[in-house]
Amino acid sequence: MNAEQVVRIFVPPTGECAGDNTWEKAARGIEERLRRRTGIKVRFETIYLFSPEFFAHPEVAQLIQSGQKPPIIMVNNRIIQAGGKLRERTIREALEG
Repeated sequence: MNAEQVVRIFVPPTGECAGDNTWEKAARGIEERLRRRTGIKVRFETIYLFSPEFFAHPEVAQLIQSGQKPPIIMVNNRIIQAGGKLRERTIREALEG
């Protein structure tokens, strides 16, 4: 696939005491490694739960409302993971698949 692909990561807002341990930093690291190692054209978006952008994705809102834990990871508008950690391999496989 030659077009830029989009990975959206739905997470709780970052607390002020989080320091460098943020979802955004983790996502940026994965994005940079994927571009460097695979050449995949990809753009990551971090979307905070209950933000206006969050409500533009009713399928994600429904998962959260039903009790699913974040992060919710969506690749090209398809949910690939709910809960757990950000897994580079899972994201890469979804992008390549």
